[in-house]
Amino acid sequence: MEKEVTAGNMSMLEQSKEILDSRMEEINVIVQQLASDTRIARLLSVRDPFAGTNTFQILDTHKNLYNYALSNSFMTDYFVFFRNSELVLTPGGTYRFQEFYDHVLSYDRYGYDEWRRMMLGKFHNRDYLPAEDVQVRGMSRKAITYVQSLGYPGNPQGEVVVLIDGKEIEKLFKGLDSSEGEAFIVDEQGRIVSSLSPHSSFLPIDASKLEGARGVVEQAAGSTDMTITYIKSSNNGWTYLVTQPTRIFLKKVLYIQKITFTATFIFLLLGTLAAYILAYKNSKPIRNILNLILERSGAGHNRRDAYRFIGETVTGLIDNNLKLKAEIDKQIPLLRAASLQRLLNGGFLSVEEAKAMLEHVGIKLDDRSFVVSLLYVKPSVSDYNDHSLDELDIWRVLTKQIVEDAALDEALCFNTNEDHFAILFICRSSENNFRERVEKKTETIAALFRDRLNRSPINGLGGLAESLTGISRSFEQAKQALNYLVWQNREGFIWFDQLPGDNGSYYYPLDMEIRLMNLAKAGDEAEAMRLLEEMRKENFENRKLSYAIAQLFLYEMWGSVLKLLPQLELSHDGVLRSMNRIGEDVVSFEELESNYGSITLAYRWICGTVNEYKKSQNGKLLEKIVALLNESYMHDDLCLEAAADRLRISKVYLSQFFKEQTGVNFSDYLENLRMERAKSLLLQTNLAVGEIAYRVGYSSSNTFCRAFKRINGVSATAFKQSQGLQFINS
Repeated sequence: MEKEVTAGNMSMLEQSKEILDSRMEEINVIVQQLASDTRIARLLSVRDPFAGTNTFQILDTHKNLYNYALSNSFMTDYFVFFRNSELVLTPGGTYRFQEFYDHVLSYDRYGYDEWRRMMLGKFHNRDYLPAEDVQVRGMSRKAITYVQSLGYPGNPQGEVVVLIDGKEIEKLFKGLDSSEGEAFIVDEQGRIVSSLSPHSSFLPIDASKLEGARGVVEQAAGSTDMTITYIKSSNNGWTYLVTQPTRIFLKKVLYIQKITFTATFIFLLLGTLAAYILAYKNSKPIRNILNLILERSGAGHNRRDAYRFIGETVTGLIDNNLKLKAEIDKQIPLLRAASLQRLLNGGFLSVEEAKAMLEHVGIKLDDRSFVVSLLYVKPSVSDYNDHSLDELDIWRVLTKQIVEDAALDEALCFNTNEDHFAILFICRSSENNFRERVEKKTETIAALFRDRLNRSPINGLGGLAESLTGISRSFEQAKQALNYLVWQNREGFIWFDQLPGDNGSYYYPLDMEIRLMNLAKAGDEAEAMRLLEEMRKENFENRKLSYAIAQLFLYEMWGSVLKLLPQLELSHDGVLRSMNRIGEDVVSFEELESNYGSITLAYRWICGTVNEYKKSQNGKLLEKIVALLNESYMHDDLCLEAAADRLRISKVYLSQFFKEQTGVNFSDYLENLRMERAKSLLLQTNLAVGEIAYRVGYSSSNTFCRAFKRINGVSATAFKQSQGLQFINS
């Protein structure tokens, strides 16, 4: 009985450790994403947050600050501290340090000065403060504090602080009898990170003396003999331990004895009633339906009225389906707007990814050409107060309605920000007068504005994009054309190719650099080559850059390669040699374009190296999956989700990866493997069918028999008999 209880405690600790390690790793990833955010990085060095454009940077950073607490139940909130400007950014607002401590986050046992020294007095690297009572926006709660400094150990410029819900961690020990036992989580310094202890707040044992990764020790605590079960995490060095008085084992024995006699009597009674009912009713069809529901849903069934149970199950499925459809319908407009905005900003790495995402939100765009028109109507309000802001809201609604009335039947219209509207015109492959149609539609929109609002809009029209991923470039061109009209104080519209020629600057925006580097990291050679060719045409053919500007352009392109190589752990010797040749006595543009070809070859090499690495990693992962199936197929709890948890990957990725590598679904492969082992046992042993079902991973002989007959066409008993007759005849 002691082994059973300690095994149960060990299982609970193992499960708690895996869940907490996984959640902590997610928090580490979130913190790294925040630390690598370029907006946050730019604000770290700001000392006067309200000087010049700093205010806009703060607003832009706050606007794009995603609330990660929505995706991780362990996180209650997170904050970004900027030491130089003494600001704190949260998903809910921006605060000074003193204001943040007074109204957002404070600790019951620290004053402001102690709190400031604790947070900002040193460099933090994944530091955890033990669970304690804190005040979050006026509400008291118990939380663990995670602190990660931004910058370097000698020069910290800020911190990311994450609050971890102490109640969520206590839920991990819900299987423990808290009236008799105690549970603790202890860090490497011996501090109690969290505890579930109604009796004491100190450890009954020195955690540093616990040897090995796991174990069970017995120790006397006063007059009580205690059994201590513990397990250590290799990720963060934390120790999870449960202490229980040895006397409770005997109590559990008596409890199990009582349950056993009660369950035996109940099962005998139910068995007698079931035998009587099944003998006089033809219940096979209804039982088949009932078994199917139980097998697919995993629900329990202890009702005598099977018809009512099936009716409730079907009704519940219909209700859930309707609720799910209603929720999806509510989110579709938001998803559609976000997808279109991402398309304009060049957020898709490939055409296939863009198509899949747009079709998911109900927008189907075939292989066509596109033009982006950016429309702006200057409102009449200049003095901003509560009344004028209401007028601005009305103005935007009217503007959006006019744009949709004029172009919705042949274009996609949506806000890009508060004052601008983007119109995505779609060109059919057989259409020759597409440019004339766009101009006519633009003039129609302008006429509607003059009639309804007595205002004349201005439009910037980008170049023709021949694919979905080229729309971002057309959008950038439309912005340039619109800005030109604003600077010239002109009305009407203008195409990007009608702008005055300018060879004083090259085309290589930041979003284009990020997208090119992401394509190289993903190994998407085709899309990376297409993007490089697009930039070559724009800079060397359309803009006709001067020699000096072309040199600067090539240096920045090589700089992107230099930034990319350390991230992939690749050598940069060849890159430096190619860069040095730019500064030599080169007098022809042909040699500059040839150097640009070297850049193309560098990206082609990087993509090839990434793909080779992926292939080798894919082979290792497939071997691990197959080995796991061969070693654990006999466990009835082995499924796609369980395998994904053990391999520490998502079940969606595991399913897609296994199907791509083997051509067979994961569940089909596992079922076929179990069937092959079952057929071997049927032919080579005299084991009963129920025992064979248990040995190959089925918890029920009925489920095994149905699966065996479905796959092999005969029952397990008939298969064994037929194979035996074949052996005798031969």
